[in-house]
Amino acid sequence: MTPADRGPLRIALLHDDSSGGDHASELADGLDRAGHDAELVRASTVGALESLLRRRGFAGSLTRVPAGLTALLRDGFDIVHAFSTTDAAAALAWRRLAARPAAAVFTCVEPLDRARLADRRLRLWLLERAVRDSDAVTATTEASRAALARWLALDAPVIDSGDVAGYERLYHDLLDRRT
Repeated sequence: MTPADRGPLRIALLHDDSSGGDHASELADGLDRAGHDAELVRASTVGALESLLRRRGFAGSLTRVPAGLTALLRDGFDIVHAFSTTDAAAALAWRRLAARPAAAVFTCVEPLDRARLADRRLRLWLLERAVRDSDAVTATTEASRAALARWLALDAPVIDSGDVAGYERLYHDLLDRRT
């Protein structure tokens, strides 16, 4: 059975403007053309609280996690595809709360190196959790795949944003395993 024979999926592509925006937009367009309902979801931050957390040395936009989770729970998504570690935290919380088979995918788009992994509180913890708990992890480039292999001993497949058939297979395989 081909992915097209299985019917359309409802997919949330959760990202912020600094991580994965181009990849997510291109993928959303391709998935929509393939007959799926792909929605770009951008969670907002709580400005004052976000500033306080940043001054205290915390990673990412942590206030986006509850906002992202709220946005995801409003719609009946089959798949949530996250492009940052904080978005992956929201996707994983959504998967736990989903009332049906659902899957969370994490694509690592940020550059990984020693300085970047240790520069902010919770950065490494969020990355490890995204990699360990997501149903699938992919990389956008060979360089990001190599960084995942080097720093986290993970051999993630590289799937280009234009490879809609590759993502369809991945999404359907994940849902087949979750049912």
